[in-house]
Amino acid sequence: MLQTEFTYKRILLITLPLMIGTFVQAIVTITDAIFVSNLGEIAIGAVGNGSLVYASVFMLARGLADGAQIDIARKNGEGNFTKIGQILWHTQFYQFFMAVAIIATVIPLSPWIIESFSKSAALGEAMNEFVSIRIFGLLFAAQYLVLVAFFVGLGRTRVILFSTVIVAGINVFLDYGLIYGHFRLPKLGLGGAPLASGLSEFAGFLFLWIYLLQSQAFEQYAYRLKQVTFKLKSYLYLFRLSIPLMLQGIASLSTWLVFFIMIEHMGTSNLETAHNIRYMYFLAFVPIFGFAASTKTVISTMVGQGHQNEIGAIQFRIIVLSVMFTLFFFHGALLYPEQLIALVDQNPVISPDVLANSVKILKFVSGSVLIFSVVVVWFNTISGLGKTTISFIIEMAAIAVYLLACYFFIEKWQWSITEVWWVEYVYFISLGIFSLSYLLYYRQKYLKNDQ
Repeated sequence: MLQTEFTYKRILLITLPLMIGTFVQAIVTITDAIFVSNLGEIAIGAVGNGSLVYASVFMLARGLADGAQIDIARKNGEGNFTKIGQILWHTQFYQFFMAVAIIATVIPLSPWIIESFSKSAALGEAMNEFVSIRIFGLLFAAQYLVLVAFFVGLGRTRVILFSTVIVAGINVFLDYGLIYGHFRLPKLGLGGAPLASGLSEFAGFLFLWIYLLQSQAFEQYAYRLKQVTFKLKSYLYLFRLSIPLMLQGIASLSTWLVFFIMIEHMGTSNLETAHNIRYMYFLAFVPIFGFAASTKTVISTMVGQGHQNEIGAIQFRIIVLSVMFTLFFFHGALLYPEQLIALVDQNPVISPDVLANSVKILKFVSGSVLIFSVVVVWFNTISGLGKTTISFIIEMAAIAVYLLACYFFIEKWQWSITEVWWVEYVYFISLGIFSLSYLLYYRQKYLKNDQ
Protein backbone atom coordinates (compact mmCIF):
# COMPACT_ATOMS: atom_id res chain seq x y z
CA MET A 1 0.00 0.00 0.00
CA LEU A 2 1.14 3.57 -0.67
CA GLN A 3 0.73 4.56 2.96
CA THR A 4 3.55 2.22 3.96
CA GLU A 5 5.79 3.81 1.31
CA PHE A 6 5.28 7.37 2.57
CA THR A 7 5.61 6.75 6.28
CA TYR A 8 7.03 9.40 8.61
CA LYS A 9 10.43 7.80 8.15
CA ARG A 10 10.20 7.84 4.35
CA ILE A 11 9.09 11.48 4.31
CA LEU A 12 12.01 12.39 6.57
CA LEU A 13 14.47 10.49 4.37
CA ILE A 14 13.39 12.69 1.48
CA THR A 15 13.25 15.90 3.49
CA LEU A 16 16.24 15.76 5.86
CA PRO A 17 18.92 16.23 3.19
CA LEU A 18 16.92 19.17 1.86
CA MET A 19 16.66 20.67 5.34
CA ILE A 20 20.35 20.17 6.02
CA GLY A 21 21.14 21.75 2.67
CA THR A 22 18.86 24.68 3.45
CA PHE A 23 20.44 24.95 6.90
CA VAL A 24 23.87 25.24 5.31
CA GLN A 25 22.50 27.94 2.98
CA ALA A 26 20.97 29.71 5.98
CA ILE A 27 24.34 29.70 7.72
CA VAL A 28 25.89 31.15 4.56
CA THR A 29 23.24 33.87 4.41
CA ILE A 30 23.76 34.74 8.06
CA THR A 31 27.53 34.67 7.56
CA ASP A 32 27.15 37.02 4.58
CA ALA A 33 25.10 39.33 6.78
CA ILE A 34 27.80 39.30 9.46
CA PHE A 35 30.55 40.13 6.95
CA VAL A 36 28.54 42.90 5.31
CA SER A 37 27.19 44.34 8.57
CA ASN A 38 30.71 45.44 9.47
CA LEU A 39 30.56 47.82 6.49
CA GLY A 40 27.67 49.82 8.00
CA GLU A 41 23.91 50.27 7.58
CA ILE A 42 24.13 51.41 3.93
CA ALA A 43 25.90 48.18 2.99
CA ILE A 44 23.38 46.15 5.03
CA GLY A 45 20.46 47.76 3.23
CA ALA A 46 22.12 47.55 -0.20
CA VAL A 47 22.87 43.84 0.06
CA GLY A 48 19.46 43.16 1.60
CA ASN A 49 17.40 45.01 -1.00
CA GLY A 50 19.79 44.16 -3.83
CA SER A 51 19.49 40.46 -3.07
CA LEU A 52 15.70 40.82 -3.22
CA VAL A 53 15.98 42.44 -6.66
CA TYR A 54 18.11 39.51 -7.81
CA ALA A 55 15.85 36.95 -6.12
CA SER A 56 12.81 38.38 -7.91
CA VAL A 57 14.21 37.55 -11.38
CA PHE A 58 15.88 34.41 -10.02
CA MET A 59 12.37 33.06 -9.40
CA LEU A 60 11.88 32.72 -13.17
CA ALA A 61 14.61 30.07 -13.19
CA ARG A 62 13.29 28.60 -9.94
CA GLY A 63 9.79 28.30 -11.38
CA LEU A 64 10.97 26.43 -14.46
CA ALA A 65 13.02 24.08 -12.28
CA ASP A 66 10.01 23.47 -10.01
CA GLY A 67 7.89 22.63 -13.04
CA ALA A 68 10.52 20.15 -14.19
CA GLN A 69 10.62 18.65 -10.67
CA ILE A 70 6.87 18.04 -10.70
CA ASP A 71 7.03 16.42 -14.14
CA ILE A 72 10.07 14.30 -13.24
CA ALA A 73 8.38 13.05 -10.05
CA ARG A 74 5.26 12.15 -12.01
CA LYS A 75 7.22 10.30 -14.71
CA ASN A 76 9.12 8.48 -11.97
CA GLY A 77 5.82 7.46 -10.36
CA GLU A 78 4.59 6.19 -13.72
CA GLY A 79 7.83 4.23 -14.28
CA ASN A 80 8.57 6.22 -17.46
CA PHE A 81 12.28 6.54 -16.66
CA THR A 82 13.78 7.22 -20.10
CA LYS A 83 11.57 10.28 -20.48
CA ILE A 84 13.22 11.87 -17.44
CA GLY A 85 16.57 12.39 -19.17
CA GLN A 86 14.82 14.16 -22.04
CA ILE A 87 13.03 16.46 -19.58
CA LEU A 88 16.30 17.29 -17.84
CA TRP A 89 18.23 18.12 -21.00
CA HIS A 90 15.47 20.29 -22.43
CA THR A 91 15.02 22.16 -19.15
CA GLN A 92 18.74 22.89 -19.00
CA PHE A 93 18.61 24.18 -22.57
CA TYR A 94 15.66 26.46 -21.81
CA GLN A 95 17.27 27.67 -18.59
CA PHE A 96 20.46 28.77 -20.34
CA PHE A 97 18.74 30.97 -22.90
CA MET A 98 16.30 32.34 -20.35
CA ALA A 99 19.18 33.31 -18.05
CA VAL A 100 20.96 35.09 -20.91
CA ALA A 101 17.77 36.99 -21.76
CA ILE A 102 17.25 38.00 -18.11
CA ILE A 103 20.83 39.27 -17.78
CA ALA A 104 20.56 41.23 -21.02
CA THR A 105 17.39 42.86 -19.69
CA VAL A 106 18.47 43.57 -16.10
CA ILE A 107 21.88 45.13 -16.85
CA PRO A 108 20.54 48.22 -18.69
CA LEU A 109 17.29 48.56 -16.70
CA SER A 110 18.33 47.95 -13.09
CA PRO A 111 20.11 51.30 -12.50
CA TRP A 112 17.03 53.24 -13.59
CA ILE A 113 14.66 51.03 -11.59
CA ILE A 114 16.75 51.12 -8.42
CA GLU A 115 17.24 54.88 -8.55
CA SER A 116 13.52 55.39 -9.05
CA PHE A 117 12.48 53.66 -5.81
CA SER A 118 15.49 54.31 -3.52
CA LYS A 119 15.01 57.33 -1.30
CA SER A 120 18.69 57.28 -0.29
CA ALA A 121 21.12 58.05 -3.15
CA ALA A 122 23.95 56.26 -1.35
CA LEU A 123 21.82 53.17 -0.88
CA GLY A 124 20.77 53.18 -4.55
CA GLU A 125 24.37 53.42 -5.73
CA ALA A 126 25.44 50.54 -3.50
CA MET A 127 22.48 48.43 -4.69
CA ASN A 128 23.49 49.04 -8.32
CA GLU A 129 26.98 47.80 -7.57
CA PHE A 130 25.62 44.64 -5.95
CA VAL A 131 23.02 43.80 -8.64
CA SER A 132 25.35 44.48 -11.59
CA ILE A 133 27.69 41.76 -10.33
CA ARG A 134 25.17 39.36 -8.78
CA ILE A 135 23.02 39.02 -11.89
CA PHE A 136 25.75 37.15 -13.82
CA GLY A 137 25.58 34.34 -11.26
CA LEU A 138 22.14 33.48 -12.66
CA LEU A 139 23.81 31.55 -15.51
CA PHE A 140 25.15 29.02 -13.00
CA ALA A 141 22.35 29.25 -10.46
CA ALA A 142 19.75 28.35 -13.11
CA GLN A 143 21.63 25.17 -14.08
CA TYR A 144 22.19 24.28 -10.45
CA LEU A 145 18.44 24.57 -9.80
CA VAL A 146 17.61 22.17 -12.64
CA LEU A 147 19.93 19.48 -11.31
CA VAL A 148 18.55 19.94 -7.79
CA ALA A 149 15.05 19.56 -9.24
CA PHE A 150 16.11 16.31 -10.91
CA PHE A 151 17.39 14.74 -7.68
CA VAL A 152 14.49 16.04 -5.59
CA GLY A 153 11.97 14.82 -8.16
CA LEU A 154 13.42 11.32 -7.85
CA GLY A 155 13.49 11.54 -4.05
CA ARG A 156 17.29 11.16 -4.08
CA THR A 157 18.14 14.18 -2.03
CA ARG A 158 21.31 13.07 -0.22
CA VAL A 159 23.64 14.31 -2.95
CA ILE A 160 22.07 17.78 -2.65
CA LEU A 161 23.44 17.96 0.88
CA PHE A 162 27.00 17.50 -0.37
CA SER A 163 26.52 20.10 -3.08
CA THR A 164 25.19 22.69 -0.63
CA VAL A 165 28.12 22.08 1.71
CA ILE A 166 30.44 22.79 -1.23
CA VAL A 167 28.50 25.92 -2.15
CA ALA A 168 28.47 27.09 1.47
CA GLY A 169 32.15 26.43 2.12
CA ILE A 170 33.33 28.18 -1.04
CA ASN A 171 30.95 31.10 -0.47
CA VAL A 172 32.15 31.72 3.09
CA PHE A 173 35.80 31.42 2.01
CA LEU A 174 35.37 33.83 -0.90
CA ASP A 175 33.23 36.24 1.14
CA TYR A 176 35.95 36.55 3.75
CA GLY A 177 38.63 36.83 1.09
CA LEU A 178 36.99 39.13 -1.45
CA ILE A 179 35.21 41.53 0.94
CA TYR A 180 38.23 42.13 3.20
CA GLY A 181 41.13 41.14 0.93
CA HIS A 182 42.30 38.06 2.84
CA PHE A 183 44.04 34.98 1.37
CA ARG A 184 45.84 37.28 -1.12
CA LEU A 185 42.55 37.98 -2.88
CA PRO A 186 41.62 41.51 -4.03
CA LYS A 187 39.79 43.64 -1.47
CA LEU A 188 36.47 44.40 -3.20
CA GLY A 189 34.35 45.47 -0.24
CA LEU A 190 30.65 45.29 -1.00
CA GLY A 191 31.34 43.96 -4.52
CA GLY A 192 33.01 40.87 -3.08
CA ALA A 193 29.74 39.45 -1.72
CA PRO A 194 27.89 38.97 -5.06
CA LEU A 195 31.03 37.68 -6.80
CA ALA A 196 31.53 35.08 -4.06
CA SER A 197 27.92 33.92 -4.41
CA GLY A 198 28.13 33.49 -8.18
CA LEU A 199 31.39 31.52 -8.05
CA SER A 200 30.10 29.23 -5.31
CA GLU A 201 26.94 28.48 -7.33
CA PHE A 202 29.11 27.53 -10.28
CA ALA A 203 31.00 25.08 -8.05
CA GLY A 204 27.73 23.55 -6.85
CA PHE A 205 26.46 23.08 -10.40
CA LEU A 206 29.74 21.53 -11.52
CA PHE A 207 29.68 19.04 -8.64
CA LEU A 208 26.12 17.85 -9.33
CA TRP A 209 26.66 17.67 -13.08
CA ILE A 210 29.85 15.60 -12.81
CA TYR A 211 28.18 13.33 -10.24
CA LEU A 212 25.22 12.76 -12.54
CA LEU A 213 27.39 12.01 -15.57
CA GLN A 214 29.72 9.66 -13.70
CA SER A 215 27.18 7.70 -11.65
CA GLN A 216 25.92 4.48 -13.21
CA ALA A 217 22.86 4.57 -10.96
CA PHE A 218 21.25 7.15 -13.25
CA GLU A 219 21.82 5.41 -16.59
CA GLN A 220 18.18 4.27 -16.68
CA TYR A 221 17.11 7.89 -17.10
CA ALA A 222 18.84 8.20 -20.50
CA TYR A 223 20.63 11.45 -19.73
CA ARG A 224 23.71 10.73 -21.84
CA LEU A 225 24.07 13.18 -24.71
CA LYS A 226 24.07 10.40 -27.31
CA GLN A 227 20.68 9.23 -25.98
CA VAL A 228 19.02 12.65 -26.28
CA THR A 229 16.85 13.73 -29.18
CA PHE A 230 16.24 17.46 -29.00
CA LYS A 231 12.61 18.26 -29.72
CA LEU A 232 12.22 21.77 -28.36
CA LYS A 233 8.59 22.15 -29.42
CA SER A 234 7.62 18.82 -27.86
CA TYR A 235 8.78 19.99 -24.42
CA LEU A 236 7.26 23.44 -24.45
CA TYR A 237 4.58 21.99 -22.16
CA LEU A 238 7.20 22.45 -19.41
CA PHE A 239 6.64 26.18 -19.77
CA ARG A 240 2.88 25.74 -19.57
CA LEU A 241 3.39 23.82 -16.33
CA SER A 242 6.06 26.20 -15.02
CA ILE A 243 4.89 29.67 -16.05
CA PRO A 244 2.37 29.92 -13.20
CA LEU A 245 5.15 28.91 -10.78
CA MET A 246 7.55 31.41 -12.37
CA LEU A 247 5.06 34.25 -12.14
CA GLN A 248 4.10 33.15 -8.65
CA GLY A 249 7.72 33.29 -7.52
CA ILE A 250 8.32 36.71 -9.08
CA ALA A 251 5.15 38.08 -7.55
CA SER A 252 6.01 36.70 -4.12
CA LEU A 253 9.59 38.05 -4.02
CA SER A 254 8.65 41.33 -5.70
CA THR A 255 5.98 41.83 -3.05
CA TRP A 256 8.54 41.32 -0.31
CA LEU A 257 10.76 43.83 -2.15
CA VAL A 258 7.89 46.34 -2.15
CA PHE A 259 7.56 45.84 1.61
CA PHE A 260 11.25 46.53 2.18
CA ILE A 261 11.16 49.57 -0.13
CA MET A 262 8.34 50.97 1.99
CA ILE A 263 10.42 50.27 5.09
CA GLU A 264 13.41 52.07 3.53
CA HIS A 265 11.23 55.15 3.12
CA MET A 266 10.81 55.05 6.92
CA GLY A 267 14.60 55.43 7.25
CA THR A 268 17.76 53.32 6.74
CA SER A 269 17.84 52.35 10.42
CA ASN A 270 14.37 50.82 10.08
CA LEU A 271 15.56 49.03 6.96
CA GLU A 272 18.46 47.60 8.96
CA THR A 273 15.94 46.34 11.54
CA ALA A 274 13.79 44.74 8.84
CA HIS A 275 16.72 42.93 7.25
CA ASN A 276 17.77 41.56 10.64
CA ILE A 277 14.38 39.83 10.74
CA ARG A 278 14.71 38.67 7.13
CA TYR A 279 18.01 36.96 7.90
CA MET A 280 16.47 35.26 10.92
CA TYR A 281 13.66 33.99 8.71
CA PHE A 282 16.19 31.78 6.98
CA LEU A 283 16.40 29.66 10.13
CA ALA A 284 12.63 29.16 10.06
CA PHE A 285 12.72 28.39 6.36
CA VAL A 286 15.13 25.48 6.86
CA PRO A 287 12.35 22.96 7.64
CA ILE A 288 9.61 24.91 5.86
CA PHE A 289 11.35 24.95 2.47
CA GLY A 290 12.44 21.34 2.94
CA PHE A 291 8.89 20.12 3.53
CA ALA A 292 7.60 22.37 0.72
CA ALA A 293 9.89 20.66 -1.79
CA SER A 294 9.20 17.17 -0.47
CA THR A 295 5.44 17.83 -0.51
CA LYS A 296 5.55 18.54 -4.25
CA THR A 297 7.58 15.38 -4.87
CA VAL A 298 5.43 13.10 -2.70
CA ILE A 299 2.10 14.40 -3.99
CA SER A 300 3.20 14.35 -7.63
CA THR A 301 4.46 10.77 -7.23
CA MET A 302 1.12 9.74 -5.70
CA VAL A 303 -0.73 11.30 -8.62
CA GLY A 304 1.50 9.39 -11.05
CA GLN A 305 0.58 6.17 -9.22
CA GLY A 306 -3.12 7.05 -9.16
CA HIS A 307 -3.41 7.26 -5.36
CA GLN A 308 -5.01 10.69 -4.95
CA ASN A 309 -7.36 9.31 -2.30
CA GLU A 310 -4.37 8.90 0.07
CA ILE A 311 -3.30 12.56 -0.09
CA GLY A 312 -5.09 13.68 3.09
CA ALA A 313 -3.33 11.12 5.28
CA ILE A 314 0.09 11.95 3.85
CA GLN A 315 -0.56 15.67 4.23
CA PHE A 316 -1.23 15.18 7.93
CA ARG A 317 2.09 13.40 8.41
CA ILE A 318 4.02 16.11 6.59
CA ILE A 319 2.30 18.85 8.62
CA VAL A 320 3.13 17.15 11.93
CA LEU A 321 6.78 16.90 10.93
CA SER A 322 6.85 20.44 9.54
CA VAL A 323 5.54 21.99 12.76
CA MET A 324 7.86 19.93 14.96
CA PHE A 325 10.98 20.82 12.99
CA THR A 326 9.99 24.49 12.70
CA LEU A 327 9.69 24.68 16.49
CA PHE A 328 13.12 23.10 16.78
CA PHE A 329 14.85 25.44 14.34
CA PHE A 330 13.09 28.67 15.33
CA HIS A 331 12.75 28.27 19.10
CA GLY A 332 15.49 30.87 19.61
CA ALA A 333 13.11 33.58 18.40
CA LEU A 334 11.25 33.19 21.70
CA LEU A 335 13.94 31.95 24.07
CA TYR A 336 17.05 33.96 23.14
CA PRO A 337 16.22 36.54 20.43
CA GLU A 338 18.82 39.04 21.73
CA GLN A 339 21.67 36.64 21.02
CA LEU A 340 20.38 35.86 17.53
CA ILE A 341 20.10 39.53 16.55
CA ALA A 342 23.49 40.35 18.06
CA LEU A 343 24.98 37.52 16.02
CA VAL A 344 23.61 38.61 12.64
CA ASP A 345 24.01 42.40 13.01
CA GLN A 346 27.55 43.36 13.95
CA ASN A 347 27.31 46.94 12.76
CA PRO A 348 29.92 48.71 14.93
CA VAL A 349 27.65 51.75 15.27
CA ILE A 350 24.31 49.94 15.60
CA SER A 351 21.55 52.02 17.15
CA PRO A 352 20.06 50.73 20.43
CA ASP A 353 16.61 51.21 18.87
CA VAL A 354 17.53 48.91 15.97
CA LEU A 355 18.60 46.20 18.38
CA ALA A 356 15.55 46.58 20.64
CA ASN A 357 13.05 46.70 17.76
CA SER A 358 14.68 43.69 16.06
CA VAL A 359 14.30 41.60 19.22
CA LYS A 360 10.67 42.64 19.71
CA ILE A 361 9.74 41.89 16.08
CA LEU A 362 11.52 38.53 16.09
CA LYS A 363 9.42 37.40 19.05
CA PHE A 364 6.24 38.69 17.44
CA VAL A 365 6.65 37.00 14.04
CA SER A 366 7.34 33.56 15.53
CA GLY A 367 3.59 32.86 15.59
CA SER A 368 3.25 33.64 11.87
CA VAL A 369 6.11 31.29 11.11
CA LEU A 370 4.30 28.41 12.83
CA ILE A 371 1.20 29.19 10.78
CA PHE A 372 3.32 29.07 7.62
CA SER A 373 4.73 25.65 8.58
CA VAL A 374 1.19 24.27 8.16
CA VAL A 375 0.09 26.39 5.22
CA VAL A 376 3.16 25.54 3.15
CA VAL A 377 2.06 21.89 2.97
CA TRP A 378 -1.45 22.77 1.78
CA PHE A 379 -0.14 25.25 -0.76
CA ASN A 380 2.53 22.96 -2.25
CA THR A 381 0.07 20.07 -2.43
CA ILE A 382 -1.77 22.07 -5.09
CA SER A 383 1.41 22.40 -7.17
CA GLY A 384 2.13 18.70 -6.65
CA LEU A 385 -1.29 17.91 -8.11
CA GLY A 386 -0.16 19.70 -11.27
CA LYS A 387 -2.63 22.54 -10.64
CA THR A 388 0.05 25.21 -11.01
CA THR A 389 -2.37 27.75 -12.48
CA ILE A 390 -4.57 27.39 -9.39
CA SER A 391 -1.57 27.82 -7.08
CA PHE A 392 -0.64 30.97 -9.00
CA ILE A 393 -4.15 32.39 -8.61
CA ILE A 394 -4.09 31.60 -4.89
CA GLU A 395 -0.68 33.23 -4.50
CA MET A 396 -1.83 36.36 -6.34
CA ALA A 397 -4.96 36.60 -4.19
CA ALA A 398 -2.90 36.33 -0.99
CA ILE A 399 -0.41 38.88 -2.33
CA ALA A 400 -3.23 41.32 -3.12
CA VAL A 401 -4.40 41.08 0.49
CA TYR A 402 -0.79 41.47 1.68
CA LEU A 403 -0.13 44.60 -0.42
CA LEU A 404 -3.37 46.14 0.74
CA ALA A 405 -2.31 45.53 4.34
CA CYS A 406 1.13 47.03 3.61
CA TYR A 407 -0.46 50.16 2.19
CA PHE A 408 -2.73 50.72 5.16
CA PHE A 409 -0.24 49.72 7.87
CA ILE A 410 2.77 51.64 6.48
CA GLU A 411 1.55 54.43 4.21
CA LYS A 412 -1.97 55.21 5.38
CA TRP A 413 -1.89 54.58 9.13
CA GLN A 414 1.91 54.97 9.53
CA TRP A 415 2.31 52.25 12.10
CA SER A 416 5.65 51.80 13.86
CA ILE A 417 8.35 49.47 12.56
CA THR A 418 7.26 46.81 15.07
CA GLU A 419 3.53 47.04 14.31
CA VAL A 420 3.79 46.75 10.51
CA TRP A 421 4.87 43.11 10.85
CA TRP A 422 1.21 42.21 11.30
CA VAL A 423 1.36 41.90 7.49
CA GLU A 424 3.06 38.51 7.91
CA TYR A 425 0.02 37.14 9.74
CA VAL A 426 -2.27 38.65 7.11
CA TYR A 427 -0.37 36.97 4.28
CA PHE A 428 0.10 33.50 5.77
CA ILE A 429 -3.48 33.25 7.02
CA SER A 430 -4.84 34.40 3.65
CA LEU A 431 -2.67 31.89 1.81
CA GLY A 432 -3.86 29.15 4.16
CA ILE A 433 -7.56 29.95 3.77
CA PHE A 434 -7.35 30.07 -0.03
CA SER A 435 -5.26 26.86 -0.26
CA LEU A 436 -7.40 24.82 2.12
CA SER A 437 -10.58 25.97 0.38
CA TYR A 438 -9.32 24.69 -2.97
CA LEU A 439 -8.11 21.39 -1.52
CA LEU A 440 -11.53 20.75 0.02
CA TYR A 441 -13.09 21.49 -3.37
CA TYR A 442 -10.60 19.19 -5.13
CA ARG A 443 -11.24 16.38 -2.66
CA GLN A 444 -14.99 16.59 -3.12
CA LYS A 445 -14.65 16.68 -6.90
CA TYR A 446 -12.16 13.78 -7.03
CA LEU A 447 -14.21 11.53 -4.72
CA LYS A 448 -17.35 12.30 -6.72
CA ASN A 449 -15.68 11.37 -10.00
CA ASP A 450 -14.16 8.28 -8.43
CA GLN A 451 -17.53 6.90 -7.39
